Amino acid sequence: MSYSLPPYRVGIAGAGAFAAFLAGALAMLPEFQLTAVAGRTDEKRQRVLAAYRQRQSDVASPREYREATELIRDPDIDVVILSTPPHLHASLSKLALMQGKHVLLEKPGALTSAALKDNAHLATKQRRAFAVNLVLRYNPLVEAVEWMIRHRLLGRVYHASLHNAAHRVTSGHWFWNRNQSGGIFIEHGVHFFEVGRHWFGEPEDVRGFAITEASGEQSRVWASVIHRSGTHVQETQLPKKESASNSLDEYVPVQYYHGFTMEEDAPESTRWEVHCAQGRIVLEGWIPQRLYIEGMLTEEQAKQIDALLDIVPTQPRADAGEQVRAWAAARLSSVLYAPERTSSSLVSHLTYQRTLSLPDRQGWYEAMAQARFLDLCRMIQDPNWSGLVTLDDAVADLALAESCTVSETWQEG
Repeated sequence: MSYSLPPYRVGIAGAGAFAAFLAGALAMLPEFQLTAVAGRTDEKRQRVLAAYRQRQSDVASPREYREATELIRDPDIDVVILSTPPHLHASLSKLALMQGKHVLLEKPGALTSAALKDNAHLATKQRRAFAVNLVLRYNPLVEAVEWMIRHRLLGRVYHASLHNAAHRVTSGHWFWNRNQSGGIFIEHGVHFFEVGRHWFGEPEDVRGFAITEASGEQSRVWASVIHRSGTHVQETQLPKKESASNSLDEYVPVQYYHGFTMEEDAPESTRWEVHCAQGRIVLEGWIPQRLYIEGMLTEEQAKQIDALLDIVPTQPRADAGEQVRAWAAARLSSVLYAPERTSSSLVSHLTYQRTLSLPDRQGWYEAMAQARFLDLCRMIQDPNWSGLVTLDDAVADLALAESCTVSETWQEG
């Protein structure tokens, strides 16, 4: 079977603010050609087209459709990007796959992991590329933290937390309708569950909680998740007494909090804190932009962290995460760090502090979106490539979000 080559003719179904962002961000890629836009109003469609034309002024005018189903049936479209509300993801992606389109879905991809898994099977049957737009792992700071955790550069991880304080969504918006959005954990939290699973391993136990306001809206939700990190620890790195007993399982309690409570002019904030035996890692920003590390480390640990952070690009680029992963792969056979040395009284420990900042939030957001789309292009060209963030990952993230949504609640008012 032959596989098409770029540029890919892309239709964006759903013409909200995120669709406009994507049209502008992906317009910079030679692999991307906006062919059609679907949205319920002329104003929304024109906003998406304006974002694209701002960076691609000498292109033919994309077609406009009112209904997503009309766009999906357009025979001139190779790739459908679905940025509709979540309750439409499963049915529209199924239709797109049946029409022979490749599909990039805005998260969560479906309201249930079972529905997403069904469409993943359909994509395999249809031999179409199919991916969920989970972008955080394409950020180089997220990959840098994973390397530090995996190689215990601050010792074993004992606890972590995510605090995400976002602006209030207007009352009456589909976001607050659980039948349309699935709730905060499903609509929004899957991004952070993908990072948590990547850093700490698969969930072993999950408890979800929420406060229901008098309006019926649940603007504050949180979950306690026990991750099993055994798969993230290489056996050669374990102290001899642990390797001898084949004890690879370690458990990391992680707290996830999301609050859509901030007033419009108040600053939003997103913050990860990872507490390790020898210090802590702090990652700030919904689009990760600031990494802070502090601890009492050996000289070798400090050198490893410095070498890692020195390779992180500070200017936005779509291949930034890949650059960190390539560096990490090259280091796998030459890592000198052994965690058992840190507990020895014969090894000196020095105070270590370092901050790495990535300026240009918008640029980095665009770079991450570009990286995700380019990953989809690679999936189209190489049927053996399942993506950096795979469909199995997206299904597992959504399943974890579902488990958290079955929550204990407190009623206000």
